[in-house]
Amino acid sequence: MATSTKQEKKCEYEKLNKYYKDGKLTFDVSKEPTIAEFTDCIGEPIHLVARCVLNTPENFPYKTKTDGTPTKKQREYFIDDPTYTGKKVDYLAIDEAKWSDSNNEWLYCLVYNKHIVKIGMTITSLKQRWCSSYSCGTSRAMTKGSCSTTNFIITECNFGAVHCGMDVEIYAISCPKEAVSVSRFGQTKNIYTSIVRGYETMLCRCFHTTYKHKPVLCVQEGK
Repeated sequence: MATSTKQEKKCEYEKLNKYYKDGKLTFDVSKEPTIAEFTDCIGEPIHLVARCVLNTPENFPYKTKTDGTPTKKQREYFIDDPTYTGKKVDYLAIDEAKWSDSNNEWLYCLVYNKHIVKIGMTITSLKQRWCSSYSCGTSRAMTKGSCSTTNFIITECNFGAVHCGMDVEIYAISCPKEAVSVSRFGQTKNIYTSIVRGYETMLCRCFHTTYKHKPVLCVQEGK
């Protein structure tokens, strides 16, 4: 009997199989609370700021010169092949002002088909967190050991969700930085302090208290 010469692609990080395996999410998204339910729970709005899409020319058109011809340098696009190891998804702003704002810190919810699967925070802009940090979580980078395991798991799950037709969206809450007046070395200065990590803990605790579990993709929950 003839044997296939094509090798199956191995998982670069075994823990991924807990959340995404054989091209499918391993959890039931519908069992997670909706963003509307959680908004009512916390008593303040959570704003839709971006959506996750496949990294294809349809979503991110080729760069062109003024004469309309393609530039020499282009992004590497996703190829729908199990052996592809590059960037599979990327993010498009829905609210550009909030998405790119680095003057504030941010809490965010990752949402699949309106159901919350992850809560997180960033001290940088949301765009920086998702388009740079999370987007580094490719199979290629994981094989090299040059990306965090959390970034890899979230990116692979986002791809799996988008690829099977789910809406993958980012919702966020602004956390303005607070300034304190500090006197030292004969100087007095207003210094901005970061408190978003504390807010993340409070938000996660509210989620857990209400729903008796943490969001399914909170693989590293703030303490």
